[in-house]
Amino acid sequence: MKITFLGTAAATAMPLPFCDCAVCKASRKLKGKNIRKRSSIAINNDLIIDLGPDSVSACTEYNIDLSKIKYILQTHAHSDHFDAGHLVTRHVDYVSKNIQDIILVSSPNTMKVLNRKMQSEDFRIDIFNSESQRDLALQLNTISHKEQIILGDYKISSFESLHDISEQSLIYLIQSKDKTVLYGTDLLEISDEVYTLLKNYYIDIVILDQTYGEGYNAGGHLDASQVVKIINRMKEMRIINECSQIFATHISHEGNNTHEIMEEIARQNFYNIAYDGCTVEV
Repeated sequence: MKITFLGTAAATAMPLPFCDCAVCKASRKLKGKNIRKRSSIAINNDLIIDLGPDSVSACTEYNIDLSKIKYILQTHAHSDHFDAGHLVTRHVDYVSKNIQDIILVSSPNTMKVLNRKMQSEDFRIDIFNSESQRDLALQLNTISHKEQIILGDYKISSFESLHDISEQSLIYLIQSKDKTVLYGTDLLEISDEVYTLLKNYYIDIVILDQTYGEGYNAGGHLDASQVVKIINRMKEMRIINECSQIFATHISHEGNNTHEIMEEIARQNFYNIAYDGCTVEV
């Protein structure tokens, strides 16, 4: 599997548009890996996790052809993870050519919110209606905590993220050709139940939320110290080992630093800081 990080920022992007803090000022000056779009990844050339506001420009920049995407996995429907306007352009009225069917996957409650957001863009659309599904070349597949589905060459397992309980937000475990990736962004915590379930797997690539730096946490997400604790517990439970690749994403300025400084600290704890356009193969 090839993973492309389309974006690695939290909801506010990096630097924050109007912020004059030291981290945002340094990001504007240094540019490069310090400029971050909202978090999303592509797997190979046919699966995207979270069709967010920056995903179209990011796919163009990093040579991912969205017209070839077969599957979209939505962790939840917050605005930094889902931009309904992108999906609306699949409608026949936009005269897009040669649209192939795409499968949209989320929890049942998230799917309802996705539909409301689609309807706010175009009142005619109801993704639960067969006519709208035809006009969008869209298929729906709902998945809940502890469930599995098969999508082509992928086996998808979902687990609760506890980030937004009302939406039944999820993290995803993706398996293909004896390789396994865990995408765990917008993660409040990994419950004991999920740790027990993950013990059944060896994970090659782990991607974790690090919205906040060490010693700072405004809630709803992980901070750097929690990332380290998760890594250590996964090692103890033999979910990962020294060959596993671990990345932090969903970065904000709150308690974090420039990419280079964050990367130096992360490597001391046996993980890496993802950046926009970063690719990993396993």
